[in-house]
Amino acid sequence: MTNTQQVDLQVNIPAKSSLHYPIMIAPQLLTNWQSWIKDYAPSKKIIIVSDSNVANLYGNNFCKELNSAGYQCQILHFTAGEASKSATTKLELEEKMFSFGCDRHTLCIALGGGVVGDLAGFTAATYMRGMNYIQIPTSLLAMIDSSVGGKTAVNSSYGKNIIGAFWQPQAVIMDTELLKTLPREQIINGFFEAVKIFLTLNAEQFNFCCTHLDAILNLEQAPLVQVLREAVALKAHVVEIDEQEQNLRMILNFGHTVAHALEKLSDYKVLHGYAVAIGMLVEAKIAELSGLLGNSDYKLISEFLAKLGITPQLLAGYKITELIFAMRGDKKNKNQQIVLVLLSGIGQVKNIDNKVAFAVDESIIEAAFLNLMT
Repeated sequence: MTNTQQVDLQVNIPAKSSLHYPIMIAPQLLTNWQSWIKDYAPSKKIIIVSDSNVANLYGNNFCKELNSAGYQCQILHFTAGEASKSATTKLELEEKMFSFGCDRHTLCIALGGGVVGDLAGFTAATYMRGMNYIQIPTSLLAMIDSSVGGKTAVNSSYGKNIIGAFWQPQAVIMDTELLKTLPREQIINGFFEAVKIFLTLNAEQFNFCCTHLDAILNLEQAPLVQVLREAVALKAHVVEIDEQEQNLRMILNFGHTVAHALEKLSDYKVLHGYAVAIGMLVEAKIAELSGLLGNSDYKLISEFLAKLGITPQLLAGYKITELIFAMRGDKKNKNQQIVLVLLSGIGQVKNIDNKVAFAVDESIIEAAFLNLMT
C-alpha cells in the first residue's frame, strides 16, 4: 500500500436508548430506604460516598442499617468542603473502592451536598468505565441544582468543574426532612438556584417566590415542595432537550459566569448559591445596559435579591479587571469572547433557535460592574 492510497471505514454505533429515572420528593425517604433500595442494588454490594459532616449525621447509621438488612455496604467519606472536590480525592475514593471489591454492578450512593454529588458522580462515570449510582442530596442547593441533570466534575487550579463527564444517575432521592439540620444561610444558598431557574424560564413561579418568601425559607412543606417540584421539573425539561449543554441547557448558567469568577477570586470562600445570586444581579444589569431587560424588571429583581442580602456592596474589595480576567476562563466562552445568558424579561431570555448564550463586549461588562460598584 502506498501512502497515497486511502481506506474509508465507518463505525456504526446504535443510538443510545432513552434513559428514564425517577426523582422522588418527600419527607423521610432516607429513613424509609427499604421502599426504594431494592430497585437499584441487585448485587447487594453498595458503596456510600459522603463527606465528614454528612457521614456523621446520616451516612454511618444508613450504612449500618443496610448491612443489618443483608447488604454489603461500606461508607467512604472525605473532608467536607470545596477543596476536596479534586482529582486527588477522586483517586483516593477509587483505590478504596477497588480494595472493597467494587465492580461495575456495585451501586454507588452519593449522600451529601453538591461537592459529594459531583465527586461521587464523576467517580461512578469512570470507575470500570461506568457504574450505576443514585443521588441523595442533603442540601437544598444540591436538590435543585447538582443532583439533577448528570453533570459530574472535579475542580482544577484552572477553574471549577472543568474536568468531568455527563453521567446520569439511576434515581434522585430528595428527602425534605434532611433540610431541617441546615442553617438558614444554607437554605438561602440553595434557594438562589430555584430563583435562577424561575427568572429564566417561569415568571409565575418567580412571583410565587416573591409572595411566599418567608414560608419557603422557613421550610413550610407545601410551598417548599412546590418550589422544589417546579424548579426540578423545569431543569429536567431542559436536560431532556439538551443533555450535553450544546444549546438550550446553557440557560441554566445564568449568573454562573460571574459566579465562577467570584468563587475563584475568593478562593471558594463565597458559597456557590450566593455567588450565583451576585452573578444574577450583575448579569441582569448587563442585560439592562444591553437594552434587553427593562428597567422596571431589573429593579424588581434587584429589590428581591436585596431582601436576601444580595446587594452591590458584596462586590467591594474585588477589582473589575480581575473579575473580567477570571470570567474569560469560563468553559462556555468561545473564540476568547465572554458568553452570557441575557434576560429579556422576567421568566425569559434572549433565545435564537434555542441558542441562549451570546458573546458580550467586555466594555458592557465593565460598565455593569462600574454601575454597581460606584
